[in-house]
Amino acid sequence: MENTFHVRRCSPISLTVFGMGPFQDKPFHLDFIDREGEGSNFFLLISPNGRGKTALLEAMASLMQVLDSSRDPGPPHERLWSNPKARAQLDLRLVVNMGGAVQEVLLTLAAGHGAPHETRSWERSDLERVQTKKHLHIAWSRSPGGHWAQVKSTDPLVDELLGLVRTERGNVYETFGPDTITAPSLLYFDAYRDIPISTDQEQFGNRPPEWLYQPLHRFGLHGDQWQYSLDNLLVWLTWLDDGRYEKVQEMINQFVFTGTGKVLDRINKQHMHALVTSGGRQHRLDQLSSGEKSLVQLMLRIHLHLTSHSILVIDELDAHLHPKLQHRLYQALKRLIAENPTLTLIATTHSRELIDQFGIDMKVGSSGLRFGGHLIDKEEI
Repeated sequence: MENTFHVRRCSPISLTVFGMGPFQDKPFHLDFIDREGEGSNFFLLISPNGRGKTALLEAMASLMQVLDSSRDPGPPHERLWSNPKARAQLDLRLVVNMGGAVQEVLLTLAAGHGAPHETRSWERSDLERVQTKKHLHIAWSRSPGGHWAQVKSTDPLVDELLGLVRTERGNVYETFGPDTITAPSLLYFDAYRDIPISTDQEQFGNRPPEWLYQPLHRFGLHGDQWQYSLDNLLVWLTWLDDGRYEKVQEMINQFVFTGTGKVLDRINKQHMHALVTSGGRQHRLDQLSSGEKSLVQLMLRIHLHLTSHSILVIDELDAHLHPKLQHRLYQALKRLIAENPTLTLIATTHSRELIDQFGIDMKVGSSGLRFGGHLIDKEEI
């Protein structure tokens, strides 16, 4: 009998928040399931500015850290949790293999005031609707005095899952594209996907901190720190010399620079920078246009940090992109999810062109894709 534990599928089912962003007066529920009770793997969240799209994405990212038992208790995003009564709950449908037996469970990741895993209750009929029979939870509860304490199910499956996450945290990403790591992960892309020039004096090829598996990776918020820079990541790939840098070159040159006359060259080992050649002249990545930098950040990080069960969360999918590039990115993400149906994309956008295209796709459908979306109504906040 097989004694190992591994995750065969991980799909977000719902998100519930209270006391966060504009959702201060009543709970807000966001369902990711389609009409058949399956989790959507291509989900678009839209609304005018100021209605809480980013707060919802930040809540999801914060809750994924509940899986990391090595970190200090309590979510780290102080602004998001500034209301002492704030609560949030992310429900995931897991298919796991434990001791040779396949189990389908609903796992709630929660944090906040009181008993946060009860923010949204699940009756037996609700579990059956999402094709599960067992409800488990892992949560951080905050007392009125501000003290955080872990609350989790006593079911051995929870211990196995947390043990898997602890074990995988020591593993590096070894492939270009979805890695064989089976523990769930969330890749969060902030709307500000700049590539700033590094101001660190010491620049050398260190292993990037994000090169090891984590339940949550956040991209776009590290400023000018060399260790988190794309230059350091590309220097590291060059040092590994396992073919991944060449794959990065091919992807960036075809996807980002097609028709521009630009190409991503080899690393300048003297100055430790990735260089782009255009018209016989060279410049650094931070000198690209805003749209090009956004695409480079997204495509590199996605293809180098995916696990077998990643949730891609992208705030403002269209940020800094010409409509032509918006559609190029949109179509590339559709292909990625269709070819890897255990992945999930959740994104926000203000682009009328993308919203119209998404509406057509939802009606027509596409093999391997399960579309879902939500327009945040004024009455919901």
